[in-house]
Amino acid sequence: MRRVQPPKVLVLISIIAIFIPNTSRAELADGDAFGNWRVNCEIDEQAARQGCFIVQNVVLREGGQRVLQFAIGFVEDTPDPIALLTLPLGISLPPGARIQIDEREATRIAIERCEPNGCRAGMKLNDEILGSLRAGNQISVTFYDAKRQPIEVPLSLDGFEEGLGALSAGDS
Repeated sequence: MRRVQPPKVLVLISIIAIFIPNTSRAELADGDAFGNWRVNCEIDEQAARQGCFIVQNVVLREGGQRVLQFAIGFVEDTPDPIALLTLPLGISLPPGARIQIDEREATRIAIERCEPNGCRAGMKLNDEILGSLRAGNQISVTFYDAKRQPIEVPLSLDGFEEGLGALSAGDS
């Protein structure tokens, strides 16, 4: 019986490991649905990696213009998930935006910048906010029009916990 030498075994194991897909990542695909949340994956060509978020888009019935995109996902710099909001152009920036989960106290988010496809705001989701999101039924996002009149947009949390769990599993 011929015996494989240890260095060859390590090379063989390494080659096999490269070609075995990470099943949790393979199960998470762009467009997957978790209740009212959809998976949106983007490939960072420079970093040669894929990043996925769970997303809800709110669009006007007439015209289909996006009013709000609420995305939650993970980035390399932190183990905590982040929330990224894309708001419409032409809103009042100084008051920022607020998110409120059910009847809990609202959290203010600064609007960081505006780009051609919308104004951006973001925040890390700490354990307290995550717990509220997991237990909650609805998020209300409030931002202000050019006349500083509030615009409140409700989002369902149906499927949030399942979607975030899938992102977490796919990230490991």
